[in-house]
Amino acid sequence: MADTQVLGTCVFGRAGSSPASRTMLKIKVATRALTASILASILATILLGGVLFHAPVATAMGSGDKYSDLQTGVTYVLYKPSNTLKLKALNFEVRACRLHPGKEQYLLAGFGGMDQGIALVETAAAYNCTGIDHPKSLGTVYINGIKAKLGIYCSGVNCTASKFSKYGGEITFIAPATKLLKATYIRVGTQGGFTQTQLIAFARGLKPLA
Repeated sequence: MADTQVLGTCVFGRAGSSPASRTMLKIKVATRALTASILASILATILLGGVLFHAPVATAMGSGDKYSDLQTGVTYVLYKPSNTLKLKALNFEVRACRLHPGKEQYLLAGFGGMDQGIALVETAAAYNCTGIDHPKSLGTVYINGIKAKLGIYCSGVNCTASKFSKYGGEITFIAPATKLLKATYIRVGTQGGFTQTQLIAFARGLKPLA
């Protein structure tokens, strides 16, 4: 509003209050002030945006691989999908641990579409940043030798394994620590459109980076 008011005064001042040359000078001064203000705002936005964008992976080395870059900034083992069921990457988000403020960030990656896709969550197992869902249990499966829980997102007597592709579900497990990195809590979930076999294949395709 301040810049608009200054320009308005210059252009629409009282008639005869000053010579034309003085009016033009005021316009130039006001324009320069406005331009400087705009440039300062743009610069501040760029700098702030850079901080916000790079903060989650501030310690990354810029290898060009998002998973590898993130691994350099967290102390738990990160896993990269090797079998995405030919689904395109939808997003790769490094989020703050809101459930445990001050703790390490966690990964949320999506594949496929918003309606029918697969979500991958990876967080430090010591303080699960994503919380725990409570799907109806369908027992356990083994993911690369690790015992995992399999669940479906529905309830009731009609909620059976045969309805998995309709309602969706999840696989959760804790991948062990290594000599240098801590254990990882992993969730692979879908809201529907995929079978148990497909979700298990996706989970089994997760490969540790360290």
